[in-house]
Amino acid sequence: MAELALVGDIGGTNSRFGLVEPGSTEVHNIDVHKNDEFTSLEDSIAHYVKGQGLTGLAAAAIDVAGPIESEVITLTNRDWSFTRESLRKAAGAAQFRLLNDFEALALALPHLGPDDVVQIGGETPSHPQVKIVLGPGTGLGMATLAPLPQGGWMALPGEVGHITLPVVTQEEFDWREKITRPGVPSETEDAITGGGILRMYDAIAPQPTLTTPEQIMQAGLAGTDPYAVKTIDQFIIWLARITGDAAMTMQALGGVYLAGGIVPSLVGKLQTGPFRRIFEEKGKIAHVMRPIPVYVIVDKFPAFKGCAAAIAAMR
Repeated sequence: MAELALVGDIGGTNSRFGLVEPGSTEVHNIDVHKNDEFTSLEDSIAHYVKGQGLTGLAAAAIDVAGPIESEVITLTNRDWSFTRESLRKAAGAAQFRLLNDFEALALALPHLGPDDVVQIGGETPSHPQVKIVLGPGTGLGMATLAPLPQGGWMALPGEVGHITLPVVTQEEFDWREKITRPGVPSETEDAITGGGILRMYDAIAPQPTLTTPEQIMQAGLAGTDPYAVKTIDQFIIWLARITGDAAMTMQALGGVYLAGGIVPSLVGKLQTGPFRRIFEEKGKIAHVMRPIPVYVIVDKFPAFKGCAAAIAAMR
């Protein structure tokens, strides 16, 4: 059997695993585990490896939703704690790399093909330039990918979920006040997340009839609930402002990538609505924004490519 490596993308609800040949980003034998069915991440990893009939791996790269700076790491949205060594042993891997989930997404960007993304305006860059990736989901994550002078890339995890939610109109100010707890500074995650969609809807619907972000998304896109429509429209406006601000701050001339489970369902509205105009609204230097492409990632497992790239860099 060819030398194999494990890639893993670990969230609060699901753990996703696959296999690659070191040096390749082509992932196969993909499986998704429900975390509720396992007592620990080590248990989930070992179950997958055993199920593949493997007794040892050349390497493993796992990305997790949460900070990874400490020796003992805990997932943000699940009470699982582990160390790098405990995960390496569970995988039976000779080499091991642990990544933040958005660090893995950033490393994946150069390996995404035309079928993996939908472009929303801008121009395809002619040479390697700084890229950023943002993803609204349970939270709002972000990372930057910078080209290195000698070739290759460096991923720089960042925080955009805790900057101030940008408002321009009085209506937006009033809306922000309704979704922000008294005495607590407003954050982008108050609105540009799954939970934010629900908070936004509850704040404006006189008698809310929808109870989940998924219901609000469906009704907003179908046009069956006027308050859901308004919620999704404002979600897109705030997403455009935040994305534009991040692109300008990092001078992301290589492109802005939108990841996660929410944005792909909004592709039609992003293409035809005000998203691109608002993204470019930067006054005197709007011309800097116009060529910057925005891509919606539609690949179901983009972080695997970043984990595979991390494994290739070990060699």
